[in-house]
Amino acid sequence: MQQIVVKSDDYNSESQVTKDEWLKILSDDNFMTNNYRYALSIFFLEPEHKATCKFLAEKYNTSPFSISGFITGFSRAVQERLNRFEITTEEGGKTYWLVTMLGTKVSGKLFEWTMREELAEAMTELNYMNSTSLYIDNLGTLIKHINKDMGKFKKDFAEARKKLANMKIMPNSQNLFKYDDPSRDWAINVGGGTEIQYHINLGNNNIGYGLGFNAQYVPFNNEKTSLELVKPFVDTFLSLQNSEEVETLINRDFSIDLVSLRTMGEGGYNLFGRNVQLVGNELPLIDYYSIINDLKGDVFKLYKKIFENANKLTINSQPDDQDTQQSITNPLLQEISELLLANKNLILTGAPGTGKTYLAKTLAEAWGAEHKLIQFHPSYDYTDFVEGLRPIQNEDGEVGFELRDGSFKKFCKQALKYQNNQQLSNFDEVYKKFTDEVAEEKIKLKTRIRKNPFKISISPNGHIIIKADTEDPTPITLSKEKIQTYFETGKILDWKSYLIPICEYIEENYDLRMANTEDKGKKFILILDEINRAEISKVLGELFFSIDPGYRGESGRVTTQYSNLQTEEDVFKEGFYIPDNVYIIGTMNDIDRSVESFDFAMRRRFAWKEIKSEDRLSMWDGQIDKWSDEAKQRLIALNKAIESVQGLSAAYHVGPAYFLKLANYDGNFDKLWTYHLESLLFEYLRGYPDAEQQLQGLKDAYNLIVGFDDARNDG
Repeated sequence: MQQIVVKSDDYNSESQVTKDEWLKILSDDNFMTNNYRYALSIFFLEPEHKATCKFLAEKYNTSPFSISGFITGFSRAVQERLNRFEITTEEGGKTYWLVTMLGTKVSGKLFEWTMREELAEAMTELNYMNSTSLYIDNLGTLIKHINKDMGKFKKDFAEARKKLANMKIMPNSQNLFKYDDPSRDWAINVGGGTEIQYHINLGNNNIGYGLGFNAQYVPFNNEKTSLELVKPFVDTFLSLQNSEEVETLINRDFSIDLVSLRTMGEGGYNLFGRNVQLVGNELPLIDYYSIINDLKGDVFKLYKKIFENANKLTINSQPDDQDTQQSITNPLLQEISELLLANKNLILTGAPGTGKTYLAKTLAEAWGAEHKLIQFHPSYDYTDFVEGLRPIQNEDGEVGFELRDGSFKKFCKQALKYQNNQQLSNFDEVYKKFTDEVAEEKIKLKTRIRKNPFKISISPNGHIIIKADTEDPTPITLSKEKIQTYFETGKILDWKSYLIPICEYIEENYDLRMANTEDKGKKFILILDEINRAEISKVLGELFFSIDPGYRGESGRVTTQYSNLQTEEDVFKEGFYIPDNVYIIGTMNDIDRSVESFDFAMRRRFAWKEIKSEDRLSMWDGQIDKWSDEAKQRLIALNKAIESVQGLSAAYHVGPAYFLKLANYDGNFDKLWTYHLESLLFEYLRGYPDAEQQLQGLKDAYNLIVGFDDARNDG
């Protein structure tokens, strides 16, 4: 075999295939796939048969990698068919494009490729563009072509649908469209009966394809009507009318009857689609691939967007929001509840002692939400909140570093598991019992297939160490996370032969229980207490983007600082995002000097509610009833006096929470002043030249001394 060595920057080597050989190759229907024909055709149609893959991809609405892959595959197949030459680089790498093309480097990694002259002449002689149309005599023939030419996309589609439809088992990925009834002139994607559908039809020499909204009878599903099943998808599509995804397809002649869609009843069907006309029974290859490229590209983008948003709509439309609102009778709490529901993020601001944190906790309890409180402070940072490296010691006593989730990331993972119905209620407890047992006495198990014995022990950081029962075994580490992932998702990431026996042992010997997560609309509230005491930009890092309410869910994925260290089992391996069921409440005092770190860009990501002292007197109920009337008079008088001090304002008010201390002093207002209020007010007045005089004036107001005025402030 002739070895042809080319320089790494040589894209113009001599042709190795004659015109006669090209004629035979192009005429061999068993050799020429539709993908090969299509890739050659789009290059051939360009002036001088010359183009970049990027240009062709934009022109034909496909991926440059797809075109590149077709040409590479074709060139390799030609070389193998002829079996008389091999083209390699000086470094020894095989190269195939030079079989078919000549290249010119345009810039960077962008190349302009020109079809070999002999190949172009052969295509011209064969009248290739008019001889490559597909003969379509019925819908079954068309679907057979599509299912064959979709390639890897069929798996990508099945994986996306498994995730979007929250399926436990991977759906069929052998075919995109299911067609088992020749009497039908239409078909939908495999398993798409109760969802938004990939749809294709053929009638009167016209092919229609796109996304279908089906309210016709659906067998095997009696919990909801067909219309109820499709409504979230319809509502989502209608809300996306001005979106880039929809407008892109409209500009490509996709259309739908919006009036019919909005008024669709039981038994109705609407298609957002495009039509392609057959010429007799002939479908030109370029037209055929316009269908393929749409289904693999922009139609798929819209399909996922509609499915994702419909899932959010379904969760958010659960009746618990309304029920929760109705169960809250306190007007202030109800207002806060409405603000949080509408905005996802909320800041409660106000004077010290107004019970902002208590309100946040009370709201979480009223919602029946899972909640967590995090106290921000000046040294709190990204590694505490999101993720960071922590020192660990291995079984040999050597110190290294391990990526650990921060408090917020852990919270989001918990919320996501609940949303996906994958939450074990007692895994930590069971794993602790299991590792304690192993620490006391190493356990011997066997692999499932070959029954090879192995021993397990526990590392200092709680991971499982596996050693095969051989003379000099290599230790294998199996993390707690991999075991939990297997139990909750059935996903096996590695070490299958060891993982399954270990999990079976745990399942047989311990009482693992799934959490009651049937209510996917359950909310998770994160309370960030004194949120402005930390430097927000350093705490959030790149999460500054995801925290925006408009980017909840997977559309808000961001790459975190340590993403390259994420393990395969991490649910955020492909990027971190905040689940839709996570809500954030921050609390802050306006008088905190670090408030300036809360810039305008961050402020617009939150709704803001000021909690005033007079709105929170209800916290005294049942606590200081005997002294509440006098406490109210003193509180109002003191706060009025505070506002009269130059440089102070309502932000410096004293909150009613301070007066709860009266219960400790049997209603002694003097002790409340001496041990709690005086020091606070002195801090307010620090630096004032007449601080003592001002403080005495505030004390007089507190003691309801008649005749107090703001004369002390007149100089």
